[in-house]
Amino acid sequence: MERKGTLTLFDIDGTLVRGARCHYQAFVQAVDKYYQIREDISGINYAGKTDPQILREVLELGGIGENAIQKDFQACLKYMVGYYLEHVHRENIMVLTGVEELLVQLQKEDVLLGLTTGNLKPIAYAKLGRVGLDNYFSFGGFGSDSEDRPGLVKKALERARDLHHYQGDRIFVIGDTPRDVAAAKPFQLYTVAVATGSYSSQELSGCGADYVLEDLKDVDQVLEIINP
Repeated sequence: MERKGTLTLFDIDGTLVRGARCHYQAFVQAVDKYYQIREDISGINYAGKTDPQILREVLELGGIGENAIQKDFQACLKYMVGYYLEHVHRENIMVLTGVEELLVQLQKEDVLLGLTTGNLKPIAYAKLGRVGLDNYFSFGGFGSDSEDRPGLVKKALERARDLHHYQGDRIFVIGDTPRDVAAAKPFQLYTVAVATGSYSSQELSGCGADYVLEDLKDVDQVLEIINP
């Protein structure tokens, strides 16, 4: 049976949660193991980028050639996943204010919930599982699917159709970076940008988001936008 109504696709880091330090360490350890460089990714603006995209930028910054990058690229990503799953129990992840209440209300209103996150899929669900949010999201588009962010949105939309028979056209992408907004534009989706990450509301207003919010604390306000 076809499903219509509203579909909402959430970013994870800076939108739903913050504080996933072990994810950073997974990059550092994987790059050291497979490419023998101790590259500091803190100098890279990785907000809104996918894990494979960040990894490639780190390696290029470290002077690794394309052939060498490709040789161990997938193995490096796989190692990152293993490292993260092994250490996620140490994470001090914080759910951002208003998020859990919002997800509960969206579920009650039968809004279909998905993800568009640059995290590799196992890392995404482990991270959300650490704070009890994983069960809200049965599908999404992940860094495992595409190196570029619009590819994540495309895959999430495909899975909404294939897994949930979604045929609606009221679709929102919610994220904390201009890249979240830009990734939604090719698909003519609504965008909600929240200033809970590294970008201010002024910066987000300039990137063409349909709605800009300081945060998701005012659940009624968010619900009025998404599912009036």
